[in-house]
Amino acid sequence: MRLNFFRTIGLLLVAGLLMPAGMLLASETQGVPAVTSSTTNWYNVEQASNLFKQMNALALKARREVGRLQVQGYEMDWRAQASRLEGAKTDINTIANDLMQLNEMKNKLEPWQKSLLNKVTPNLHEMVYQMDAALGRINAHQNRTYLSMTQYPQNINQIYKNANQMSNTIGTVTQYAQAEQKMAALDKMHSTKAGS
Repeated sequence: MRLNFFRTIGLLLVAGLLMPAGMLLASETQGVPAVTSSTTNWYNVEQASNLFKQMNALALKARREVGRLQVQGYEMDWRAQASRLEGAKTDINTIANDLMQLNEMKNKLEPWQKSLLNKVTPNLHEMVYQMDAALGRINAHQNRTYLSMTQYPQNINQIYKNANQMSNTIGTVTQYAQAEQKMAALDKMHSTKAGS
């Protein structure tokens, strides 16, 4: 009983000493999202990183497919255009599945991964909306000349734009987080060497 009392007092003293330091650090980093979190684990972080990497590759692939439609669409038969769109739609659907997995494990992700998830979700929603509209127009009109006079070219441009933006966002945020993690590791190594 007495031993538990002294442990409790010791823990309170340690907490009392560490709290001001924690408050000082918190005020210096206010407004900047943390790169790592104590509630995450390596497996979830690694799985999320792999999903983001796959989403990036699929966004680039979808962008390439619809990019061809932007350039060659007026020369292509509507069936060829529909085939390219279906290929891009498959990629976009896979991105949606990846995003769903990330949302399911959102509480286990690093803060930067949560932020990235929030940033790319609107791009996916817009791509899905524009893809459905483009495929609807192709199925309704089945004529490349008439398609060019509808909103179809704008649908294609919006899919391209959002796929490009998604890819750029994933690449930029991931590179920034990796650089921050390397800096933190170097700082830790430097402080360990300085302390010994």
